[in-house]
Amino acid sequence: MTNSLRPSLNEALSEPGRLAGLEQNMAIMEHRLTYMETRHESVPIRVSKLEQQFEHMSGQLSELNVGQQKLTSVVSGIGTKITWALAVASTLWAILQMFGPVLLRVLFP
Repeated sequence: MTNSLRPSLNEALSEPGRLAGLEQNMAIMEHRLTYMETRHESVPIRVSKLEQQFEHMSGQLSELNVGQQKLTSVVSGIGTKITWALAVASTLWAILQMFGPVLLRVLFP
């Protein structure tokens, strides 16, 4: 018992419209496959471009790191100089506090 909407296998293979539809579907599949192959052929170009960008940015980061190390050493040197200046100033202030009254008594009796 066959359904009138579903033709039998022999009828489906013998219909020219059905074969044309299958051929059209195969042509579409071949076109899509060809498109995917050509698209994937361009992937190495994209990858090499990304690698170049990565190497460029890596070089920039290395230069930035060198600059940051120089800046750190300069700031450290400034900090050392400020520490010594504060130590000298506090020592002189302590000496002035000890000998200041004595000198004032000698100069202004």
